[in-house]
Amino acid sequence: MFRLTICLLVLGAALAKPAEKASDKSANHAAALKSEMLHSQKTAIEVGESRGLSDEPQPLPKPTTNSTDLRQMSYFVLNSGQYYFASTNYPNDDYPNYDYFSFVLDTASGYPMEIYCNPFDVESHPNCDYDWLQLDYTKYCGSGAFYYYGTPIVVEFSSDGSITRPGFYCRVTVP
Repeated sequence: MFRLTICLLVLGAALAKPAEKASDKSANHAAALKSEMLHSQKTAIEVGESRGLSDEPQPLPKPTTNSTDLRQMSYFVLNSGQYYFASTNYPNDDYPNYDYFSFVLDTASGYPMEIYCNPFDVESHPNCDYDWLQLDYTKYCGSGAFYYYGTPIVVEFSSDGSITRPGFYCRVTVP
């Protein structure tokens, strides 16, 4: 009887725990997903050392998943310094057909980072429908160079099954 009472008390206590708070829903579904994922720091990979800007950019680790789901993307927290990411095979050969990678960059300091892509040479299209590099919600294709600022930043690259180009090299500077 005593054991039954204890079991019922434990079960009652477990059932009486308040439910976890549901996250506030944003009017923008994408922003809500981004916020949900970014608050899941247990999956974050810290990159770099907090010793100021280095002379040579460090390569960012290759993403572990090829997911478009923000909750499954590799998440890199960058300390002060310079880093880079590049298209597959850069600078030795064109990126392959059907290439895809995605990850999220954030800064340990919370200050915005600068991404400078130069050179940049991806199949051109007026709407970037074929091959593209996307930083947050802005798609880039064609050739040239560009800057992008922000934190956190969702990075995605995708190529289709036809034309390939030399690709890109993007330097990331974190203050």
